[in-house]
Amino acid sequence: MEKIEEMLGKLEEVHLGGINLFGILGTVLILVVCVAVRRILLRLFDRAMRKSRLDDSVKGFLKAALGVFLWILIVLIVADKLGIPMTSLVAVLSVASLALSLSVQNILTNLFSGMTILGTHPFGAGDWVDIGGTAGSVQSVGLFYTIIKVPDGREVHIPNSTVADSKVENFTAHEIRRIDLDISASYNDSATAVKRALSAAVNMTEGLVTEPEPIIAVKEYGDSAIKYMLLVWAKTPVFFAAKCALMENVRLAFEEEGVQMTYPHLNVHIEEK
Repeated sequence: MEKIEEMLGKLEEVHLGGINLFGILGTVLILVVCVAVRRILLRLFDRAMRKSRLDDSVKGFLKAALGVFLWILIVLIVADKLGIPMTSLVAVLSVASLALSLSVQNILTNLFSGMTILGTHPFGAGDWVDIGGTAGSVQSVGLFYTIIKVPDGREVHIPNSTVADSKVENFTAHEIRRIDLDISASYNDSATAVKRALSAAVNMTEGLVTEPEPIIAVKEYGDSAIKYMLLVWAKTPVFFAAKCALMENVRLAFEEEGVQMTYPHLNVHIEEK
């Protein structure tokens, strides 16, 4: 019994850098438990995100942020167990973060801009947008870049800082969009006939909605024609197809109604003296 107590006493006297052997074993055990708890929390987070309606990009960002936060928390717990003063550790981390932020300033700018985009949610994956003159379908919103697929098939990566500073137009934010057309007709055609033809063109076009009601009115009297405005709402998914079909149907309706579609021209009258 005395020999066992003597051996335990010797073990307690074993120090590595001021930390005894039992302290090291306890720290390792705490580290293992913390890592296991981190994995469990991330799995629970994944399950919760599957039930949410957030974008996949937002889910990925939140999971990455949670993972980093948990690692920082684990480091602080282990450092406290090892007896490292928290004030010194925080000071070292602050200096390191300052040096890192100066070297990767643009990356951090894009990162925080990405957080702003994900927080304000001006658009989501699949939306058709125009960002600073670049129009296309949003593929994803990452931590540093927003990826857009333009109509000709190219993939454009726009830095999040540029997105945050640019004018953003979201064309698919709502279920319907308005089609604005300016149609010119001859002075020889009555306004009643022109409006009747435009109304027929609207009725012929698929993808348009009846509420709000279409607006057909005289817009202005030009030098060689009367300009009419046609404002009608279309379902967003078929907006472009409906607009093209409507323009074709306007011409067909004008021909059936006998309305002359005009173009800029100049009449020259020669007077004989």
